[in-house]
Amino acid sequence: MKKIIYKYSPIIITIFLFILLNIPYETSIPYNATEIYNVEEPYTDFNYYNYTVTEPFIEYIPLDYNVSDAQYENYVSSPPSYLWVNINNTDMQGGNFAVDFHVSIKDEVIPLIYTISSPGYYISPGETRTIKVSLNQTIKEFKYDIIPPTKEITKYRNVTKQRTETKYRTVQRTRQVVKFRIERLSLFERIFNA
Repeated sequence: MKKIIYKYSPIIITIFLFILLNIPYETSIPYNATEIYNVEEPYTDFNYYNYTVTEPFIEYIPLDYNVSDAQYENYVSSPPSYLWVNINNTDMQGGNFAVDFHVSIKDEVIPLIYTISSPGYYISPGETRTIKVSLNQTIKEFKYDIIPPTKEITKYRNVTKQRTETKYRTVQRTRQVVKFRIERLSLFERIFNA
């Protein structure tokens, strides 16, 4: 029996080696590759987009008032003559009211017009006050301008503005990456392919 084993052992070893050399083995082999990928990239859209906003602004308006009386009285025996205006503050806020009186004088052949400005007088809301000035001339007629105080109110207005928009687009990019591929080669193929 030992003779048979010794007799066939080179054949068995050869078959065994042949099978062993032909069994495929997996190996990971690195290689460089170009990979394509997508990126969301921002860009500015230069089409101007109009939009409306409501903005506050400050406006100064005169206080509300009424004139209940405006007269003059010339002197009888000696100067002065008097002019007056009764002002009723009908607003919810008080302030200093002033009056400019424009007076025509009787005594002259050519009528002269004087302007007399009163100082500002504080009138509370709902109060009536007489603003009176004097003149050492005889008054023919007069007119007046009332200079009321102002109050601050907040108003709103629509304002159209323009803006650009940032939008996004998909852009393809490439990059170099290291990838691995699996090779199935037997030891025999590895020896003879090298």
